[in-house]
Amino acid sequence: MPLHLYSNVYASGSVPKDWTPVKGGTIKYPVRNPVVRRYLRQLLAGKWQKVLEKGNGGEAHYFEHSSGQVCGVKFFPSQSAS
Repeated sequence: MPLHLYSNVYASGSVPKDWTPVKGGTIKYPVRNPVVRRYLRQLLAGKWQKVLEKGNGGEAHYFEHSSGQVCGVKFFPSQSAS
């Protein structure tokens, strides 16, 4: 599945417009998979990070370039406790 570049997580269409990140709920780390890292650098040369970001209503997982552009955005709605 090809990845597309977006200016931010909302532009991807995967994250709800009313979603906002929670303070202290972000984890960023280098892209460790060499195949994925090579693919991302073909899209846009430079430093990429994997981002896991908690927010109201769920979590957003994506790759972020040092320029702020993102790709591979996935949104996981939080499961309501029953």
